[in-house]
Amino acid sequence: MDKKNVDQEKNKTVKERYLQQKNTKAMTKKYSNMDFRWKEQYNTGIAKIDNQHRYFLELIEIIAAQTNDNKDDISRDRLVMEFIHYAQFHFYSEENLMIRYKYPKLEEHQALHLDLIDLLTGEINSVFEEIDGYNKFIHFLLKWFVHHSMEEDKKIYLFLTEQKKIDDLVKKECPD
Repeated sequence: MDKKNVDQEKNKTVKERYLQQKNTKAMTKKYSNMDFRWKEQYNTGIAKIDNQHRYFLELIEIIAAQTNDNKDDISRDRLVMEFIHYAQFHFYSEENLMIRYKYPKLEEHQALHLDLIDLLTGEINSVFEEIDGYNKFIHFLLKWFVHHSMEEDKKIYLFLTEQKKIDDLVKKECPD
C-alpha cells in the first residue's frame, strides 16, 4: 500500500472503516464464532479499563442469551440501553485516564469514541426496526468490542509504558 493509501486509511472514521468491512467474507469469518469468554488477548494492561471491558463482554453475553431464549422485549431493550449508557461512562472514564497521563492522541481517541457512539446509536435503531436486528446488533457489539479493546485501547498502555507512567492504579491485576 503506498503512502497516499495509508494516509487515506488513517483518516477514515471508525464508521467508514466498519461500513467498508461490514460485508466482507474475511470480517464474517473472523467473527462468525461468537465466543463471549474473556481472553488474555483482550487485556490492555490497565486494570481499570480491563475491568470495564469485562463488564462490556458480560452485557453482550446477556443480551445474546436473552435473544436466544426469546426473553421479553422490555428486559432486552433495557439491556441494550444499559449498554449504550455504560459505553458513554466507560469512554469518559478512559478519557479521564488519558487526560491524567497526558496521552498525546487523546483527541484522536475521543473522535473514535464519538464515532463509536454514533455507530452504536445507528445499530440500536436497527435493533428496533429490523426482524433480525438483535442478531446483527450482537455481532456488531462483539466486533466492536474486540477491535476497540485489542487495537485502540492497548495503545494507551503502550504509551504509558514508554513514558514510564505506569503506577499502582494502572497496573493492578484484574480479578479472574
